[in-house]
Amino acid sequence: MHEIGVGLAQRWRALANRFGTRLVAANALLLMIASWTPGRFMVRSGIFSGHVEHMLAYALSGALMHAARAGRTTVWQTALKLSVFAGVLELGQIFVPGRQASLDDFLFSVTGAITGVLVGAALLRHVHLGDK
Repeated sequence: MHEIGVGLAQRWRALANRFGTRLVAANALLLMIASWTPGRFMVRSGIFSGHVEHMLAYALSGALMHAARAGRTTVWQTALKLSVFAGVLELGQIFVPGRQASLDDFLFSVTGAITGVLVGAALLRHVHLGDK
């Protein structure tokens, strides 16, 4: 079972080296579209509250961003960049019809970003230590 995890990690590293920048850019574009879609077209899951949706979106984004950029930026640089991006997107909602900027949404986004980056780093560290 351990060999499967190591093999997957090696394949992910190869993909991240080749497509990491594109993955990060595509993820940023998806977050921007979700954040700046006018209120009348906004889609919610219906499963979670808006705050939980923010946290989950940024946690997944943080884990993906860290995995794609591991070794190129530190955990805290990645978390800071994603948090600043969340702030820019939240402030941009001031100009989107039917949307409003919210400090609560921003704080949930930052919490998700930091959590995702830390979990992603822990998983990468676990797989890396398993290689030895």
